[in-house]
Amino acid sequence: MTLQNRLHARFISRLVATPEGRAHFLNQITDAEASGESEIFERVKKQIDDPQLAKIIDRHQADELRHEQLFRACVVRTGVTPGPVPSNLKIIDRIDRATGGFLSRPIVDQRGIMEAYLLLQVIEERAITQFGLFEEVFRELDPVVANTFAEVAKDEQRHLKYCHAIVRRYAPDETTRVATLQRFRRIEAECFRDNGRANMDYTFGRGLFSAGPVEKLFWRVAQRFAVLGQPPVTAFYRETAAPSLVAVTA
Repeated sequence: MTLQNRLHARFISRLVATPEGRAHFLNQITDAEASGESEIFERVKKQIDDPQLAKIIDRHQADELRHEQLFRACVVRTGVTPGPVPSNLKIIDRIDRATGGFLSRPIVDQRGIMEAYLLLQVIEERAITQFGLFEEVFRELDPVVANTFAEVAKDEQRHLKYCHAIVRRYAPDETTRVATLQRFRRIEAECFRDNGRANMDYTFGRGLFSAGPVEKLFWRVAQRFAVLGQPPVTAFYRETAAPSLVAVTA
């Protein structure tokens, strides 16, 4: 585990130490699962000309809806009703803004399909990276929540194969695919970093992070260092080669 991931896991473990902090954190995860992706699925399906790939998209969409319900049940387990996630803490909305409103734009051609599934790919890559950490954080605190993260992470691994299959089918060429993928990965990493800073301000300001002033100063310094440094890309950032084509079924 990288130092960056260790620090992130430590921050989350401190945040979720209270029911209020857990509810806030899990509510953000639920919101991310519920935001934006369904619109992409519906718009992509209108352009898909391969029945097998259409079935894959249906399965992908159904999984994301199920994940939303699983995490919503995790929020209920906290016994706290957190209310709606503040708009400035919605990571999917932040990514949408950073890509010029891509999640709401019409998909009218094959390049649009490629871009849609490359954006989904980088979102899945972040989920895989984070959910393993979150499973460890919750393993002793709440095994049910930990098991939920493990279950969803396993689905996300399968979703990566869906993304690879659809992108390979609709990318105009390898150069375009790699350039678009890396651009989206960097945008996502910058959004992840900025959302983390906004979330820290929110949790400190609302008293959701139970720490004294010295510890809060430490976390602000660590966050400031992250903002000044390179954006926190995932380990997938170095993987640019297209995976070998394998049979993918819904």
